[in-house]
Amino acid sequence: MLKYIIQRIFIIIPILLIASFIIFYLLRLNNTDPVSKYIINSNLQSTPEVINEIYKDFGLDKPILEQYVLWLQKAITLDFGRSYMTDREVLNDFLYYLPNTLILTFLSFVLTLLISIPLGIISAYYKDRIPDFIIRLFCFIGVCIPNFWFAFLLIMLFSLTLNWLPPLGIDGIKSFILPSISIAFMSICINIRLIRTNMLEVSKERYILYASLRGLSNRKITIKHIFYNAMLPIVTALGMYLGELIGGALIVESIFAIPGIGYYSIQGISNHDYPVIQCFVVIMCFIFSLCNLLVDILYAFLDPRIRKNIEDSNIL
Repeated sequence: MLKYIIQRIFIIIPILLIASFIIFYLLRLNNTDPVSKYIINSNLQSTPEVINEIYKDFGLDKPILEQYVLWLQKAITLDFGRSYMTDREVLNDFLYYLPNTLILTFLSFVLTLLISIPLGIISAYYKDRIPDFIIRLFCFIGVCIPNFWFAFLLIMLFSLTLNWLPPLGIDGIKSFILPSISIAFMSICINIRLIRTNMLEVSKERYILYASLRGLSNRKITIKHIFYNAMLPIVTALGMYLGELIGGALIVESIFAIPGIGYYSIQGISNHDYPVIQCFVVIMCFIFSLCNLLVDILYAFLDPRIRKNIEDSNIL
């Protein structure tokens, strides 16, 4: 198993290289000019001499391929450069903002699990009955509401009307409640439908009929046999949700003024701050790749057939 994990880790390296080159190249082809933005933000006089000097300072006067090689040489050592606007180390800023994003993502992920799993099981157990109808209606509404609009609704209700929770900034753990709900809401609804669909598919299998003929209770069959054997697609979805929840923080952190990497990256995008954007994309690609690796490892532990396939292919 260790050899399989190491092999999968090495696959992440070319993925990061390809992603970093694509974003590096596209940023310089989309007609955005960080120099002009820097001059405006710094109240400098826009003269040819000043512009040329800033281009040299930012290293934008060199060919794109040479710029990428120079950036990659530093990025390998975790030096993602300095922000054009603040002149601070980008990685240091990311590490400063990262804890708030991790707290927000963790709470969102926990909410997704705690709500979607029991509701998905209930929806499958009461198929085509009133509880199933109510849960499906809830899911339909949830997948139709964008998380940023849902965030404004939560602020209007719980902050402005009821005055229960703070609308902006960080004031203890309660400041993360509304943002976490905003990010997790759509994932909860999608996961409920996924759990319901997979459980209904598994319930048609012959071994479920045999379990029923053995006299096992419906609840025991639902939890021990149907839900457990429907877990693999759900694990895949949960692995993707981790990355999606961090991506969802990009907008929600800006709405709630949570100082996280999403809020920081939005500022970098609006300022055409190439080092910030490049660092964000590379880190997000790494997180998604790591989530996929964790899902594959969890697959092998949950399903003995997958472990046997790994052994038969001489990966172990």
